[in-house]
Amino acid sequence: MATYQEQIAAWRAQRQQQQVNDRLQQIRSEHAQAVRERDVAIPENRMEDAELRDMDCQQLEQEWHQYNPPRQQADPRMVEFVRRRQPFVDRHGQAAYQAMDMAHRYATAPRDPNATAASVGAGRSGMGLTPNTPAYFQAMDSLLTMYAKDYGLHYDPEEKLLTANQAAKISGLSPQQYNHAAQQIGSQGRYSWQQKQGK
Repeated sequence: MATYQEQIAAWRAQRQQQQVNDRLQQIRSEHAQAVRERDVAIPENRMEDAELRDMDCQQLEQEWHQYNPPRQQADPRMVEFVRRRQPFVDRHGQAAYQAMDMAHRYATAPRDPNATAASVGAGRSGMGLTPNTPAYFQAMDSLLTMYAKDYGLHYDPEEKLLTANQAAKISGLSPQQYNHAAQQIGSQGRYSWQQKQGK
């Protein structure tokens, strides 16, 4: 059972979220009104009014983005790399992600040609690779293979989930047929990961 302090903290967080939601609703309404007034003023050649309303629109849009910052989209190649290593993640959970993060930092850190073994070990030099390139992904597999065991983890670069094309070939379906079937299964919520979320 939550302590009194935890209950108060949860209540405050809930109240703050409700205030944010209320303000977002107000921003929507105020923005729609400012857009209408601006769009009426322009054809009537009331340019000063139109400019003021457009400044209101810009200010409201900026405030909206403070509450809803644009989410950075993950590179699909990285998403696929991690997805295919799901057996490693399933086995080790958060520790697998931490190992991948360490490998990523080392693979992408700038390379120092004058680095000594001590400076490399201290994290002052890396491989200097560009993320999401073939060389980067090959290095990630190599680094995880070599160093995961130092953290009590087992990483096998051959232990990967199939690609959609590999799965289609094995199933005897065309990639289009396989993708259509996969979409149907997903829409029906029959994947194991969907069933775990529902529980």
